[in-house]
Amino acid sequence: MYLKITKKAENDKKSLIIIDNQIWGILPDRILLPFFPIPYTGEINNDQAKELLSLIEKQARQQLLKYLGNREHSSLECKQYLKRKHYPTELIDTLICEFQDKKYIDDHRYVQILISSLISRKKSKNAIAMKLKETRLPTEIWKELLNELYNQEEGMENLKEQITQLRFRYRDLPPSKQKEKIYASLYRKGFNLNDIHLAWQATAQEIILVD
Repeated sequence: MYLKITKKAENDKKSLIIIDNQIWGILPDRILLPFFPIPYTGEINNDQAKELLSLIEKQARQQLLKYLGNREHSSLECKQYLKRKHYPTELIDTLICEFQDKKYIDDHRYVQILISSLISRKKSKNAIAMKLKETRLPTEIWKELLNELYNQEEGMENLKEQITQLRFRYRDLPPSKQKEKIYASLYRKGFNLNDIHLAWQATAQEIILVD
């Protein structure tokens, strides 16, 4: 086997590990130096290759644990993170499976937290669905959960609240222009036009009752 240890930048404290023209990953110089000089090019035996793979796997596992320690991440986000670190596909797949088995990575938990967070930020159901589509996770993971967690009555109350706030913002505009701007603003946020109309009528009725 032919090993090449090189740097992406001269002052970098990490080195790229390439074996037989395949990138195996990146290791900190402090880990590598007890085993190989830096830079290095030359033949290595199977035992040395196994030792390097063990070091790389340990480093990848630690980095993934730290990544997940910051916040919840989907399996796809974890794969993309490890790819950016130049780890080989086989190692990435192995670690993702291991972390899923241990429930460190759980796509159902991830989408539940995401949906709950977006609902608390008063996002429309359509806007939440668009955000979930951006995760590129299978629809079957989140569609039913979204229907379960999103309360239509609370969504309507949220919409009425936003209309009331927008009415105040555009209070100096003529009524027709005020309505146009509010409808457009809420539609851009993903609210259904029929729901906007119903909420508009409800808030208008409340104003009449107060007056």
